[in-house]
Amino acid sequence: MVLLLLIALSRLDAEELLHSLRQVPPGAVLLLLALQIVSQLLINLQWHCIAKFAAVKVSFWEMLYINCQGAVMDAITPGVKIGGEVTRAVQISRIGNCPGEQAAAVVALQKLFSLSAFFLLALFALGWLAGSVLILPAVAALVLGLLSRVQRARRFLQTFKEQARHIWKDKMACALLFLLSLLIWLLYPVKLYLLAAQFSPDANILSLVGPAFAAYLVAMIPIFPGGLGGFEGTMTALLFAVGFLLTDAAVITVLFRFVTFWFVLLLSLVVIAVYRKRRSANEV
Repeated sequence: MVLLLLIALSRLDAEELLHSLRQVPPGAVLLLLALQIVSQLLINLQWHCIAKFAAVKVSFWEMLYINCQGAVMDAITPGVKIGGEVTRAVQISRIGNCPGEQAAAVVALQKLFSLSAFFLLALFALGWLAGSVLILPAVAALVLGLLSRVQRARRFLQTFKEQARHIWKDKMACALLFLLSLLIWLLYPVKLYLLAAQFSPDANILSLVGPAFAAYLVAMIPIFPGGLGGFEGTMTALLFAVGFLLTDAAVITVLFRFVTFWFVLLLSLVVIAVYRKRRSANEV
């Protein structure tokens, strides 16, 4: 799919791509970047709350540093959320001065909340894809993702059930954490809609839920670091399928990926550098 799209895009006039790119005003890009920062802060808030329930003493700023390290690892390892999980567990244990199993339980519980919300929304996306041949790789990605995540989560919870049982006692907190996960994931099609609306003002946000989550489903197949290639190819193809010009679909995908992936990576590196500089200054 990616190869076919590259061949198709190579035949397009560069001027057409530049024309599509000029349709996106700088203000819209800044808004998307601001929304992405909000998304990252909400994700960090969720991690911080789960750590508190698990009696792990990690501040919001320290958890942000840990998450940024995890984001960098996610970007350089195949698939999504694989290398970052180990990094986060190790750093939570080190910075929070807690046993490894306690830190791993925090990671497992966050994944349970986040991925349960994601897969619920992904089912909606699959419903949208029901009439498309692209449903086959999306279903395969969903099944593989579910099996790997459920098995990993089950292994975590069986080994560290005491920490998990402590958090599950507070039903209201669990419900709020799940709703927070839903909000975080729903911000992704919202960002895609804000970007797509620059090319088609009458775009329907519901029609963009499918491309958004199907792209992340395909990106879960552990082939390329950060899901690169599969994500871009799937989203471009699906945006083209819902009526966008191929050049517009390509520009939307590239900008969306920059905001949600490359910008996050750059921001993470900045946070890591600032955190280490402040820590070094405090040690002097």
